[in-house]
Amino acid sequence: MSHYASQVQLKAMELAKIYFGPRFKTYRLTPMLQVQPGDLPILGVYLLRERRLQDGHANHTEPHFKHTMTLGFSGGVHVETDKQTDLPALEEMMSELDDVLLSDPHFVNLTEGVIEMDRVAQFAKVGETTLYEIRVEMSLEFSSRFPPRVPDDLKVVHVTTQFPDKEHVDSGTPQIERVYDIETTP
Repeated sequence: MSHYASQVQLKAMELAKIYFGPRFKTYRLTPMLQVQPGDLPILGVYLLRERRLQDGHANHTEPHFKHTMTLGFSGGVHVETDKQTDLPALEEMMSELDDVLLSDPHFVNLTEGVIEMDRVAQFAKVGETTLYEIRVEMSLEFSSRFPPRVPDDLKVVHVTTQFPDKEHVDSGTPQIERVYDIETTP
C-alpha cells in the first residue's frame, strides 16, 4: 500500500478513537488472527486493497496515477447464546461511523472523494467465541504524481566561450576566454 493510503487509514482510526472512546475496548490497524472475548467489543480499520491506474497517457509526462483505495472497518461484539443485547448497540455504532468520517473536513479533504460504500453483517465462530461482526468497506479515490528528480533544474546556465578555439591558437591571435552565468528565471 502507498504511504498516502496509510495516512488516510491512520486519520480514520484517530477519528474513530476520539468519537467512540471506551465504547470499543480494542482498536486495531491490522487484522487479528485470534479474537478473545476480552478483546471485545473491537473496531478494526484496515487497508483492504489499493489499485493504481495510469491517469492519462503512459510515458507522456511524469508518472501519475489515480488510486482507488478500499478502507475496511470491522466492528465486532461477543454474542452469548442466551443474550444478544449487544447487537443493536453495534449496529448503531457502525452506522455512526459514516457521520464521524464523512462529516469531518480533515478526513474528507484527504481524498478526492468517496466512490462507494458497502456494509455487511455476519456471525462467525472464532474458537469458542461467537462473534457478531459488521463490516463496512469504503472506496476512496486520490491521485499521485512522481515528478523526476532532476539534478540540474536549469535555473542558471553556465557558458564558457573562447576565441579562437585551442586548435587555432597558433595563428598568433590572442586567445580570449569568457565565462557567463545566465539565470533563466525572472
